[in-house]
Amino acid sequence: YTIDVPGTTNRELFASNSPKMLETMKKNTAKEKNGALLDLMRRISDGLQRYEAGNYRMTDDKAPVELLGMQVIDDLIAEEAAYYKGIYEEKGIQGLLEVLK
Repeated sequence: YTIDVPGTTNRELFASNSPKMLETMKKNTAKEKNGALLDLMRRISDGLQRYEAGNYRMTDDKAPVELLGMQVIDDLIAEEAAYYKGIYEEKGIQGLLEVLK
């Protein structure tokens, strides 16, 4: 089951091996004493929609946008490393240490 997070492009996924997941969630929510948490959990359980698998993965570490972001970071690191590698190759470890001071 999923629910959209208001004000964002995120979606929360609630999953279980139990076919009675929703019943259990509502039963456990009914026991909650904290009014604010109880209200939140009721809004969530009332807004849940059954998730039907499609072509997209529902995990941050495998999502296309996450992979693209990781590639950009990897490229930035590679560029910086190449700069320092060039100094090391030209001036040795002492030249690299002087640049880093």
